[in-house]
Amino acid sequence: MALHAETAARTRAARTRLATYSKNHCPQCGEWLLAPDWSEYLNERCVRHTWSCQDCGYQFETAVFFASREDDQRAAAA
Repeated sequence: MALHAETAARTRAARTRLATYSKNHCPQCGEWLLAPDWSEYLNERCVRHTWSCQDCGYQFETAVFFASREDDQRAAAA
């Protein structure tokens, strides 16, 4: 019984660590993608990622936009 509880706890911990990776799927075939091929810092609020799927060969780009420092300061003050 203890082994089962320990295994279940490890599984939950692994899922928590991988929660951010659950969004990285190929839009064409659905295969899980570990990391972008290339990341480009565009400015202090934007990073562009280039991805390619090893299974189907599909290539695409995504962009991540971060809040401005003013937005962070307003949120901290609230």
